[in-house]
Amino acid sequence: MKIISLLRKIYKVKYMKSILSYLELANDSIYGNSFYVEIRKPKEGYKFLKIGHHSIIDGQFIFEKDSGYIEIGNRVHIGSSQFISVNEIKIGNDVTIAWDCLFYDHNSHSIEWMERRFDTEREYEDFCSTGDMLKNKNWEVVKSRPIVIKDKAWIGVGCKVLKGIIIGEGAIIGAGSVVTRDVPDWTVVGGNPAVVIKNLRKGENGDE
Repeated sequence: MKIISLLRKIYKVKYMKSILSYLELANDSIYGNSFYVEIRKPKEGYKFLKIGHHSIIDGQFIFEKDSGYIEIGNRVHIGSSQFISVNEIKIGNDVTIAWDCLFYDHNSHSIEWMERRFDTEREYEDFCSTGDMLKNKNWEVVKSRPIVIKDKAWIGVGCKVLKGIIIGEGAIIGAGSVVTRDVPDWTVVGGNPAVVIKNLRKGENGDE
């Protein structure tokens, strides 16, 4: 088991080195043991991930096609959470995101059964023939919209944030919440789906 773990670590290091040209990472930020980037459709000269200064990043960032983009501001702390992008995810400054959260800027499949009925069989055939199960995926029927997380927001452990969501400045998302609609500035929300629990005065959450 120890040998397998070592081989995985070596592979991860080699892979991360191979994709550095697609990333813009601040040298004065901290990247944890769980930090990982997967680019499934590399595009020459394109920056998929940008991370600002004095941040602590331990998340996993997956780009399923060459249009995905994730931008993270300064002084951001992200635990071991997952970000999956084909569109855009923007995170402002001074944001805190706990572990086990999921940010998904698209539906992955069509909501129409007739448009997705062959998805698994196509993925199976593509994986068997090329090792890439998304090689012939029809992205035209998959809806996507950007996710925006404004400055000073705090997202608790185990939250899910869906496509098209704007999380307002200074907002707090309670642990385990599923965010299906925009969150106003300086509010506390929670639940599935998340609803406003409390209004915060600007400054109650550390704003000056």
